Amino acid sequence: MASERGLLPFVLPTFVLMGLATIAPIVLTIVVSLYIVDPTSPIGPVFQGLANYAALLSDERFLNSLIVMTELIIIPVVAQLLIGLLLAIVLREKLAGMRWMRLVFLLPAVIPPAVGGLVWKLFIVPGAGGLTYFAGRVGLSLDVNLLDRPGSALATVIVASIWVGTPLVALLLLSALESIGDEQYEAAALDGASWLRSQWHVSIPNIRPVVRTVIVFRVLEALAVFPMIFVLTGGGPASATEPVNYYAYLTGFDYLKIDYAASIITCFFVIMLAAAAPFLAGIARTSAT
Repeated sequence: MASERGLLPFVLPTFVLMGLATIAPIVLTIVVSLYIVDPTSPIGPVFQGLANYAALLSDERFLNSLIVMTELIIIPVVAQLLIGLLLAIVLREKLAGMRWMRLVFLLPAVIPPAVGGLVWKLFIVPGAGGLTYFAGRVGLSLDVNLLDRPGSALATVIVASIWVGTPLVALLLLSALESIGDEQYEAAALDGASWLRSQWHVSIPNIRPVVRTVIVFRVLEALAVFPMIFVLTGGGPASATEPVNYYAYLTGFDYLKIDYAASIITCFFVIMLAAAAPFLAGIARTSAT
């Protein structure tokens, strides 16, 4: 105990800086959301209480952004987990060319989200992009702008998000699978289990704690899809690809409603905590045992 107290002066500055960098902006945002802040007015901030939060309940654009954000979380995260698990199981097998396949699958993971969005925007350029080319190779004529229609624009963002996030999920799950001893699979084979049953009863139960951690990271990453939307769609068309954080950005920087944007971001922060809390609690219980 004495030795731990002796280390306190060395670690205390780090904790203070981390607290200032994380807690202070959150507190300041909450405070701003309670005031009327107009950067174009000579009058200073005026306290208004919870008026902004009451306005959010009747803001159809905000409610739409909640729906869009939910779709951008659930669909990509579920798809990334399923595809990533399948890739991890395949890559774990000692097959010819697996080393090169690992490198290929990891390429999207090292691309920044904004660059990934630009890649997809170039890929789906009507009449000149790669999508038109591949469609032509199979006898299809695909000369439409997918970003001009609400449904196809949202689907494009979802597919791009899956493409960017799946390799990292596969890598994390692959590391977990490679930590499982071969004796467990040998024991399952001696009991007459097929390859598929071995994966179901040996692989998946062993990597369940890692899956929880991966879900937390992917949910938080899905919430931070801002750069890809900024490059791909700009939130359009008709707010079809506008999640909460992007709506807050437009409100604060385009419409200069700083206080209203702060209330949107505060709600966004609460939603992030609510989305990650069950998985964080599961991780904490696993660590405690």
